[in-house]
Parts: sequence; structure tokens; C-alpha cells
Amino acid sequence: MSLTLIRATAVAAAIAAVGCKSGPEPAAPTTPGAAAASTPAPPVLTAPVALFNGKDTTGWIQVLDSKWTVEDGVLLARQDPKGRRDGESWLITEKDFTDFLLAVKFRVTAGGNSGVFLRDPIARATRLAAADGGNPGPWESGFEANINAVDPEYPTGSIWAIAKGTKGVERAGDWNDMVVEVRGDKVSTWVNGQPAVSNATQTRSQKGGIGLQRHGTPTYADKLVEFKQIDIQEL
Repeated sequence: MSLTLIRATAVAAAIAAVGCKSGPEPAAPTTPGAAAASTPAPPVLTAPVALFNGKDTTGWIQVLDSKWTVEDGVLLARQDPKGRRDGESWLITEKDFTDFLLAVKFRVTAGGNSGVFLRDPIARATRLAAADGGNPGPWESGFEANINAVDPEYPTGSIWAIAKGTKGVERAGDWNDMVVEVRGDKVSTWVNGQPAVSNATQTRSQKGGIGLQRHGTPTYADKLVEFKQIDIQEL
């Protein structure tokens, strides 16, 4: 090899080396599922207790007029438009709860409106004695995990009037799973495995009943509210 060729080869090698150093670092390999792993999964109830027995409303008290019934293992409520509070009604547990994990499976007609009341502190006897079910309502005396896929501010999984949840997590008109964790003054929710609200702070109630809402008013007259699993684990 001639001296000229040797020098040319050395220069080319040097230019190539400089070019490699100045280029971008190679991207780190991506582990499949890494993005999903970064999303907190809902807690699992390791010792669940069924609040709904699949047969009747044992353990629950109905407040107001629209009837809660069980059909083919599903707990449901149709609106009675002649009922008090424009057909509103609530089904509330006889027992009070403090800290807990709650898992519910629900379905609401598309465009419908429901919710799960948490720690309603007002005695059931007081609500039954009141012509309007008692004020404030369970969503204000305690707090509520909202079920309303089209609510622009508090979509399903939100803690109504306290914490706005992630939009688009409910499958409207289909069966959905919601998990609620209540510890002290903190509440978190997951809908269909997706986090909706994380560690929101509520200062309304420390202990109370768990309730289900059959919404009133003509807007929701033809909307069906259904539940087929309601499990709790006290913490």
C-alpha cells in the first residue's frame, strides 16, 4: 500500500470516528408492558364479603319510592315517576363502615346517572322518617363515587363535587367494574382497571352506610340501573 493511500485511509477512519461520537445515542430497549406497569392497578379484595346475596335485598334498606328488586341474580331499580323526589330512591346498607375496599359490577343504560354512596352518616331510621328521604342527601352528608359516563365535570369514577375523575373509562350501556378504596380521609377509585381518582381528600364523614342511587327526574325516567356484584373488605 502506498504512503498516500495509507494517509487517506487514516483520515477517513478519523472522520468516521468523529461522526459516530457526534451522533445520537441509541435508544434504550423498551420492555413490553412497561407503560402498563407504571399505571397503578386496582387493589384486590383478598377476603371479600358479599353485600348483595344475588337473591334479595337482605342487609339493605330502601329509602324513597322507586323499587329495588332482584331479577335473574341482578339487583336493579326502575324509576317510579310518581315517587317522591321525582322518582329518586336510594338503597343503603343496614351496617355502617369506616375503612374498606369496595368492588362493584354495574350497568346503567347509556345516558343514565347513578352512583355509589360512601359513609352516609345519617341514620336509616332518620331517612325513612323524612318525607324527602332526609337532607342533606347521601352524596353530601357522606360522599359519592359517581356513575355517569356523560357528565362533563364528574364522569364515572369521580368523587362527586370533590375530585374529578379520568374521562372515558366507563363502557356506557355495558357491564363495568369499579373498585373504591376508602382509608381515613382519603379515597381512590378505579373503573375497568383504570385509575379514576387517586388519594382525593374528603372531610365530610368518617363512618356510615354504603348506598346505591336510582336517579330521579324525567331525564332519567327510562334509564335502568343494575348491579350484580357488591363486595366489601373492611380494612
